[in-house]
Amino acid sequence: MDTSLLSSHCIELLRVHNRVSLGSMGSFVAEDTPATLTNNGHVLLPPGRRISFRESETWNDGLLEKAYASKEDLDGLLAEISKKLAREKSVTLDGFGKLRRTREGDVFFVMDKNVSVNPNGFGLVPLSLRPLLVPSKVRCELSATSGDPAKAVQAEENFPEKCTADTPESLSIPIEAAAKTDQIAQNESIRKPRRKISTGVLTLFLVILTLILCLIMIYVFRDSLKPVLEKILYSAEERQLLR
Repeated sequence: MDTSLLSSHCIELLRVHNRVSLGSMGSFVAEDTPATLTNNGHVLLPPGRRISFRESETWNDGLLEKAYASKEDLDGLLAEISKKLAREKSVTLDGFGKLRRTREGDVFFVMDKNVSVNPNGFGLVPLSLRPLLVPSKVRCELSATSGDPAKAVQAEENFPEKCTADTPESLSIPIEAAAKTDQIAQNESIRKPRRKISTGVLTLFLVILTLILCLIMIYVFRDSLKPVLEKILYSAEERQLLR
């Protein structure tokens, strides 16, 4: 049983149509799928078309009959496929995929990975979104030529074994970029010095704040505190004279 011609016709028709009927067996149904993320969000799959098989779709659209030269040949091939599927539970459509029947009697289709029925997907490939490794600083003994770029290049050519990187060659960063990074980090550390408040200064501040609060309270409640202040400041005789 040669199914290569049937497979090629189904592939071509599904690139244009959303449905291709296999007569009383059912129909192939094509559905557009958007771009999706897989592998924990590290791979972006391009838009495509998903092909499924539905036994309930039994009305004949006539697309395969128009593609085939002989309707009798098509009917005979579909009858053989149906019998083999019922007997062996699996039928391979060469170059397209496999029709399989489950124990419950349901039929499903598995398309080959190398088959594309998306006419707008030419050239689209999965895109890797894995984060790049953080490049490390380049260790290079060029201290004697740090002021002259030409001498630095010459020294690197003469002594390549002294210039190594912690990361792969494709991820190494230029020496000048590493030097600028170090300079920026030093400037940030200078701009933001660490300040420590001594315990003595903090204690003095609290004492002054307490005195100020006490004076404010005395001033606000001076009328209520007047008898108390007189007892503290004057003797009994002096208080008699004040009255």
